[in-house]
Amino acid sequence: MTPQLLALVLLLLAVSASAEVVQLTSKTFAAVNKEGDWLLKFYAPWCGHCKRLEPTYAQVASSLSSTPTKVGKIDGSTERSLAAIFSITGFPSIFYVAPDGQTVYKYKGSRTAEAIVSYVKSGYKQDEALSFWSGPFGIVGQCKWFLLWLGSFMFTFYEYLDKTLGMGPVPAGLVVVFGGMIITASAVVGMTVATAPDLKRD
Repeated sequence: MTPQLLALVLLLLAVSASAEVVQLTSKTFAAVNKEGDWLLKFYAPWCGHCKRLEPTYAQVASSLSSTPTKVGKIDGSTERSLAAIFSITGFPSIFYVAPDGQTVYKYKGSRTAEAIVSYVKSGYKQDEALSFWSGPFGIVGQCKWFLLWLGSFMFTFYEYLDKTLGMGPVPAGLVVVFGGMIITASAVVGMTVATAPDLKRD
């Protein structure tokens, strides 16, 4: 392979990588409010509208590959905790997370690549952001996340106590309930402290 051809192949691979739509899960979602702005699409594999949008969304990712904006997609049918904090009621749903990692806009425009790219670049500034308190990164969203996580954790812990350690259903259930109460109380105290106003004396 000649040096010129090798350089071309490497360039094409770089462009392809930069235009990639990132598959996000609950384990990798923390990157969304830590790594600049994101365009997010919630979809379901069985959704016909989602399937039709897929090539358009890939085109959007390609168009934004030279910008700092990262493009991601989330399977809302399996990532139910993420779907809950974004209050997903239908698929596909598209959101833009601003560079501050906290401000979120729900895209309601045309599902063309040009319209979506235009919205990400500047159109969102003319739109009203979701309320921070009830949005995915606000108190309500984080409470939803916590409750869903707690339910999943408690069920897994119960199965471990009952089946793996052989404690039996009643003792395992009591341990899980007591542990859940302690975790919930700790979370409430921590959230109260975190959101309390900072009172400074003159």
